[in-house]
Amino acid sequence: MGFSDELERLMTLSRHQIELVCADATQIPEFIVMCRERFDEHLVEYDEAREDDEAQFHWQEAVAWRETSAMLTVMLDGDVVQRRSA
Repeated sequence: MGFSDELERLMTLSRHQIELVCADATQIPEFIVMCRERFDEHLVEYDEAREDDEAQFHWQEAVAWRETSAMLTVMLDGDVVQRRSA
């Protein structure tokens, strides 16, 4: 499974956003920042809804955004290594 498939599986970024980061690694840092912001937002919502049924939703969303950020970081690190070895 490639990066595109993995990102699509996480269901956080749109198809357009996935195509953008896969085609242009210079876009990745901006998306990492966005993912971290979304992660933080869902953690706050989770803390506030801890006693509600909604808490599980926010926890799952936070984890998905964290995983997306991690995947984008791997993509970015791989791109940097490729540029250095060229």
